[in-house]
Amino acid sequence: MPSDLSALVDVHWLSGQMKTNNHLVVLHTSMKNPMTGKSPIIGERVIPTARHFDFEHVFCDTSSELPHTMPSALEFEKRAQQLGVNNNSIIVVYDDVGLYCSPRVWWMFRAMGHQNVYVLDGGLPAWLSQNYSCQTAFSECGIEGDFLVKSEHQLVLNLEQMLSALETAMPCVVDARSAGRFEGTDPEPRNGVRRGHIPKAKNIPFGYVLDNGYLKQPEALLQVFRQQNLNVNDELIFSCGSGVTACILALAAYQVGYRKTSVYDGSWSEWGANKNLALELGKSVEYKE
Repeated sequence: MPSDLSALVDVHWLSGQMKTNNHLVVLHTSMKNPMTGKSPIIGERVIPTARHFDFEHVFCDTSSELPHTMPSALEFEKRAQQLGVNNNSIIVVYDDVGLYCSPRVWWMFRAMGHQNVYVLDGGLPAWLSQNYSCQTAFSECGIEGDFLVKSEHQLVLNLEQMLSALETAMPCVVDARSAGRFEGTDPEPRNGVRRGHIPKAKNIPFGYVLDNGYLKQPEALLQVFRQQNLNVNDELIFSCGSGVTACILALAAYQVGYRKTSVYDGSWSEWGANKNLALELGKSVEYKE
């Protein structure tokens, strides 16, 4: 098993576990790129035994106008059981572009109380780079699982919880969007969403914690957080455009010891569309390698 201090596994570990671990569940995830509008090609090359975790249309609150918000605990539980997930499952989630939306699924399972969940570092490209075999369709679970939710409510915040948290002096909001979107110089990809950022937020564009589809090494990650004067005991709330790339920062923070962290589910799609909520422009930090 991976260390309790790490949420990552590599392709060599995964390949070995496939041969011996009956509790292993491999989940594929993907999403439409909000900046380009490009949809992923799903299912042409699939890691063996992988099942598709659709957080855009299935594992989401379908009644919400916001993109892929968290479903209720009961709905998540039902859908996870349908995927064949058990309470003793060891889940490895990967995405098709490297490391992009898989941390979102990792965070969702953690928010539902499941700790044995990991992200495949490098995703499908890393798997293909080692010439491991693939299949051309997703696997069916066959038998429903016995997964039960044990919610960790503090890990995902709705707007009410977000506003309540910001009334205290403790949390720092960390925005994963690009510097241009954070500063308000670049347009937002979603209609009706204002430019700017949550007041007093700090900006760590998610690409700064990645290296060609892999998560950067711990010392490099620590340097990124230190440039924003963020210490491991700080209480951090991660935000982005719609709660997906915020989870990349949450993963990076977890890897280097941050444990007082949460994700604002609605993120800027919600905050930026609400004209009753204050915003700021500018104030992005120039990063040094």
